[in-house]
Amino acid sequence: MPRAIKPGLQYSEGRSLVWSGAKLLNAYAESSEGDKADPFAVMAIPGLVPFSDISAFPVRGLHVMAEVLYAVVGTTLYSIDSAGVETSLGTVGGSLPVQMADNGEELAIQGGALNNQGYVLSGGVLYTGIVNLPPVSGVTYVDGYFIWPVFESDQFIISGLNDGLSYDPLDVATVEGDPDDIVGVVVLQREIQFYGARTVEIWFNSGAADFPFERSPNAFIERGCRDRNSIVKIDNSVHFVGDDLIVYRLNGYTPSRISNHAIEFKIASAAWFRAFTYTQEGAKFYVLNTDVGTWAFEMSTGAWAERQSLGYDNYRVANAVSVYGQTVMGNAYTGKLYTPSLDVFTEDGDVIPVEIVYPGIQTNRLKSTCYSLEVYCETGVGNADDPDPQIILQYSKDGGRTFSAELPRTMGAVGEYLTRCIWRMGCQFRQLQFKVKLPSITKRYVISAYANIDNG
Repeated sequence: MPRAIKPGLQYSEGRSLVWSGAKLLNAYAESSEGDKADPFAVMAIPGLVPFSDISAFPVRGLHVMAEVLYAVVGTTLYSIDSAGVETSLGTVGGSLPVQMADNGEELAIQGGALNNQGYVLSGGVLYTGIVNLPPVSGVTYVDGYFIWPVFESDQFIISGLNDGLSYDPLDVATVEGDPDDIVGVVVLQREIQFYGARTVEIWFNSGAADFPFERSPNAFIERGCRDRNSIVKIDNSVHFVGDDLIVYRLNGYTPSRISNHAIEFKIASAAWFRAFTYTQEGAKFYVLNTDVGTWAFEMSTGAWAERQSLGYDNYRVANAVSVYGQTVMGNAYTGKLYTPSLDVFTEDGDVIPVEIVYPGIQTNRLKSTCYSLEVYCETGVGNADDPDPQIILQYSKDGGRTFSAELPRTMGAVGEYLTRCIWRMGCQFRQLQFKVKLPSITKRYVISAYANIDNG
């Protein structure tokens, strides 16, 4: 009798493949809402549609001010209209990710880890070398003030009220609950969160005449941050990589672990972290890009999945914002901007390789036989770009260390909805693991899998 295979929903390819070899690559699990054929389905990540092609240099940051998109690409700040047409506004030195904030009329930019200057776009002019603004390591905004952490210190300086070009050298305060330098800063619900190497300190606007901000007396978090570029606001909370290389979500003032051991094993050797968020048809993602790979956390399922663009070690997308009624994403390697679409099946023309590695099937070490496997997926989805889309099976009998040759099957030309993806194998095993690849340029939606196994 066919036996349902555990769905490969959660990335768990950790230190031991025999124990935890499941993963999703360039796909994510969507949970059932209402009456559906199965509690979960796995679908491919969105394709990327070109929006603007600015230069050959990476997109270092995106920001929206007054419903207009701004981007730092290479060493240039641009405004970009709804048709993707860019206008150069000035030079921002450096090559690493920037941070940006605005007060509705002025745009503040911190130049990145190797460029500790502050820039302010005001009245169409990009200013640098601003009087009394010291070297800085980040920027945010609250209640009419730009907040700038001072480079390599536990201090921050504020701008004049609604004036990003005015600074008083006495308008400096010290985040001194613990003597660690400020790593990053973010404002959530009008509270300023200063992330240090070992702690997080909360400040608020008290309205005091001499200096408007005070430390919150009852909010001190003994958990540090590894990299400022991992800090992202999502859904009235903050996600970040902790000093202990665990990914956290703040629940109130309590850091809650959202990574699993497999993710922590993978990111332990990462040299840098760069995160962003976006929403696609109700699914909210925290995407963590590193030099050793990219992983995305989907909030409704609490599941992680891997992302990897063709020809790269990680995902080509570096950042994302919502503007002009859509999501716009920036390329980590070139100056291209994209809009994501679940109805497009390539990344700017490149194939999106999709893999599902299922959890291993255990038989209490008894010798068993798998006579067949059927993958229940959406079929009859061929199109002009891929008239005969393929689904490929590989299997492993040694705990995911090696896999069989590729065994392709058709997913059906357009309209062939009754196509079934079945492999008949007669495979004897004590431990069996399946890998399904979907390299096609078409819709990819896998619902469930069934194996005909005899344990006798």
